Amino acid sequence: MFRYATKHRLISHNPCEAVELPKNVHTKDFASVFLSNGQVDALGAAMDATEPYGLLVRFCALTGLRAAEVQGLRIRDVVLSATGAHVEVRQTVRRINYKWTVGTPKSARSRRDVPLLDRSLIADLKLCVLQHPHSGDPDALFWPARSNGSRRLDFSRNIDCGSVLQYYMRPLLPELGLPPKMRWHDLRHTYASLVLAAGIPPYKLSRWMGHVSLVTTDTVHSHLYPSDYSAEIAQFEAFTSGAVAVSDRLAVER
Repeated sequence: MFRYATKHRLISHNPCEAVELPKNVHTKDFASVFLSNGQVDALGAAMDATEPYGLLVRFCALTGLRAAEVQGLRIRDVVLSATGAHVEVRQTVRRINYKWTVGTPKSARSRRDVPLLDRSLIADLKLCVLQHPHSGDPDALFWPARSNGSRRLDFSRNIDCGSVLQYYMRPLLPELGLPPKMRWHDLRHTYASLVLAAGIPPYKLSRWMGHVSLVTTDTVHSHLYPSDYSAEIAQFEAFTSGAVAVSDRLAVER
């Protein structure tokens, strides 16, 4: 805002120029949680007792959507075609001052299509749509909430990922041997770890996660990059041995 005002000569100088921003560091007690595929299945199975939360957990761990993006998901946004199943991230819903507010993804890169890479997840989502009472309405909310004071599903209210975490997910974590302070956002971290472990290039992950740039992906998730360098070793040795052969041939010709 101040930069804009300075540029258009609404103010003589930017009063924030001398402000030193704090370094982006983690607190000592903070540690991201990265679930294995087996742990995702175990957590989902445990939460299947309260449908559709088991599917919701698997969906978040296998798409990496942010909580606000999940809460804003509509029927139209989940495309389940045979060869190009994907999720279209086009709107967000978050609670601000105790009111649900509909918005758009926070950046142009956040407005994206996320491929569905797991066939069993696609099958479960298709069944979910078939059972959805408003499946014919493309603008209907995809995920239902719980009615106040009951466990009845309410498809007219926005799901609250924070409430699902607090009342349904965290009570199950100790018996599953998972960190009791695990956050909902850790399902997004889990997605990143699974995609990178599968050998999918970081630039694709960056696009699917809606990061502003590959730099963000590299900063947050570089420690998850595969450490098997066999392909690179073979590639480099092929190059150097070829270069040596050329050098030897040139020496003989001289």
